[in-house]
Amino acid sequence: MERKIRIAALFFLLISSVLFSCKNPETKNSYIKIEVHEQQTQYGNVIQIPEFVTNNEEIQKNLRVLEREIKNLEKIVEKEQKIGAEMEMRSFVSGTDNYPQVTVIWYIDEEESRQYNLMTLGADTAEGQPITCKEALLMTNMSGVDLSLKVGKLFNESNVRGELQSTEMQGFEIGENGEVKEIYMKLTLVTEENDEEMIEEHFFSYIPGSDQLVSLSEKGFDLP
Repeated sequence: MERKIRIAALFFLLISSVLFSCKNPETKNSYIKIEVHEQQTQYGNVIQIPEFVTNNEEIQKNLRVLEREIKNLEKIVEKEQKIGAEMEMRSFVSGTDNYPQVTVIWYIDEEESRQYNLMTLGADTAEGQPITCKEALLMTNMSGVDLSLKVGKLFNESNVRGELQSTEMQGFEIGENGEVKEIYMKLTLVTEENDEEMIEEHFFSYIPGSDQLVSLSEKGFDLP
């Protein structure tokens, strides 16, 4: 009987060991950090381009989706500088060792307006996987339609002037335990001034935990 118990115990330990090793393959003792490379435009404005760096070759392969997004940011800068447009791009690094994140905010001056956009990129260090808006939304168990309806309802209950035309998830903030604390939304509104319709874009943070909608400018971001 004692022999059977010992065999069972050894079998349990072996299975546990295999399961644990399969959970996060080849990510032990690995890190993912974010570096920011800065340059200036011809107008003296700041351009900050982020880079995800890791000491693990397999994780680096997984992070290629982030590299592609960052490459797209570089293309935006190259295109606007070629035509002499005034722009600025700043990178705000946040998150924890478990979930490093960076939110990139930029504007481009056009003829009669200044166009703003943002993008958040992150990573799950334990799993060695990238996190974009797509993955962050999945972590909330909401669909894009669910998110749009929730944000639309809260906006319509607010005192912000204008008629909501569209919503777009552009960023997020993930907490230490992997919970999505905030979702950054770009809202397109139609307003009326002197009997003339105007299109405006404003940025808000949707907080899933408390079902709140807060202007990102109130959180310290230089955004409309």
